[in-house]
Amino acid sequence: MGLSIPTLQFTDFLVFASCGAIFLCNGLLNRARIYHLLFAASFAVCAGMSVWFVDFGSYGSVWSPLGWSSAGALFWIGLRLFDGRTAVTRPMLVIFVLPTATHAVMTLAGAGPEAVNTGSTIAYALHEACNALYVFRNGPVRSPLRRLIGGALLAIALAICLPLLPWPEASARLAIVGIFVVDQISSIVLTTSILALEAERAHAALRRMARTDALTGALNREGLAAAAGGDPGPAGVIVADLDHFKSINDRFGHAGGDAVLREFTRRSAGLLPEGALLARLGGEEFGIVLPGHAPNATAYLAERLRHAVGATPVPWRDAAIPVTVSVGVARRADGESLHEAIDRADRALYVAKTAGRNRVRVA
Repeated sequence: MGLSIPTLQFTDFLVFASCGAIFLCNGLLNRARIYHLLFAASFAVCAGMSVWFVDFGSYGSVWSPLGWSSAGALFWIGLRLFDGRTAVTRPMLVIFVLPTATHAVMTLAGAGPEAVNTGSTIAYALHEACNALYVFRNGPVRSPLRRLIGGALLAIALAICLPLLPWPEASARLAIVGIFVVDQISSIVLTTSILALEAERAHAALRRMARTDALTGALNREGLAAAAGGDPGPAGVIVADLDHFKSINDRFGHAGGDAVLREFTRRSAGLLPEGALLARLGGEEFGIVLPGHAPNATAYLAERLRHAVGATPVPWRDAAIPVTVSVGVARRADGESLHEAIDRADRALYVAKTAGRNRVRVA
């Protein structure tokens, strides 16, 4: 038994409405994620269009390209907000109005219904293809989920053009069925892929939080071990400890001490070369790993760090907090564990402390 067009319209409505409801619930749970509400609005328009018009594969009324392109525009804007970009660009505005404008201009110019339908169809297909191109060209290039989203949007663009092909009269209905099938499969793929991308992003944020010091933004011990563990080659290792930090906390309060820790991190990060790793090992002690650095280069950088920290007091409210740092330097040999190299740098740091602080010692 063949599927009737009304049956396909009804299943189209169910799929669109279900996808829209999923995004609506997510949007209501977190109002800051406006893109969920835009996705919901896009699918809601599609659900309405799927039961309002019976001219699938044809754009006989100007309301048809207006409705479908509006749904596509809402989805595209949602994708840009999802990516943290501005909602709309000027080229996008042109693409948004192209299907409706094409229909209106061709109608006013006296073009026949078939020509108007062809022009509107191609304009709407271009609209969806541009949306797909945006997805392919932005975001992580190798993300399979992004490719799925782009592929689903491109499939919609291609399916829209199916009725324009020279089908035999007996097979013309297959083009309309194809549009319904692509609509429904693409809607499911788009919804699940976007939600999976968001879950992936949330998991990545949790991983960063687990490996990052919340106060300074530097790595923590776990984060340093994870970041440096993939490269067992030689590296310069620095362990730095802020001098008399307890007295800073006693004099300026813990908020002042926190300001010193953040400023130390900022000054350190400004000196480090690309690929270097900075971590807060605990309290006022920090570790730096410099892959491939020779001992002399590491010691030179340690001296620059000591001068950068001690040269200028840390501004705090109406005061200026003087800060110095003691530094231990070690060289991680090829194949040596990071823990062993840090332990040797820590022993060198102890020598710097006992020698009077505010100095660098090499293990």
